Amino acid sequence: MNINEFSFLNPSPDFREMSILRAITKNPDISQQRLSQISGVVPSMINRYLNDFENKGYIKKVGENRRNMQYVLTNTGKFRLQFLTISYLREIAKLYAQSREIFGKVLDKLLFEEYKKPLLYGAGIIGSILFDILQTEGIEPIGFVDDSKVKQGNMFHGLYVYSAEEAKELRYDVVIVASFRHSNDIANNAKNAGMKNIMVFTISEMGEVELANFK
Repeated sequence: MNINEFSFLNPSPDFREMSILRAITKNPDISQQRLSQISGVVPSMINRYLNDFENKGYIKKVGENRRNMQYVLTNTGKFRLQFLTISYLREIAKLYAQSREIFGKVLDKLLFEEYKKPLLYGAGIIGSILFDILQTEGIEPIGFVDDSKVKQGNMFHGLYVYSAEEAKELRYDVVIVASFRHSNDIANNAKNAGMKNIMVFTISEMGEVELANFK
């Protein structure tokens, strides 16, 4: 997990601590520079974290100097990491429940219309969130579509990323534009490529996310 992947949520000290301890567990030879990148902490602060961990009995430093230094988690450190991980997962579960609530009407529409083979147009953050939520409801997207040449031909969440021209030949039952800011542009691209049954997100007056047919 790289803290730089999160742009909306501000990492707490506990999250940074968990990130560092987890990184050390995976690689005892990890450099302080790499720990800095993973946790989002400036390099000078990493040494403070490590000294604090050592004082609390979470880690042992093995090696004569920084060049050949290893960091080994003690049993106390492992228990601390377990506690932080469980606390983190508990909060993530709450966030997921809120995401499920926000996208509730989207899911209700898809289930009501009995769509089973959606295409997600947009291999980005929104597409990723939507993919996870759909899977929990037993709806399996058959692939992603994206206008980015860099993304096309690659795998995203284990699914192939198609161009619009490629995707129009697939056996899908609905195309969901997984974007808010550029939804009209993307929907127009899908329509111009010959794709059918295109749906876009709309925001109701109550702030709920809904699906509407693009015309």
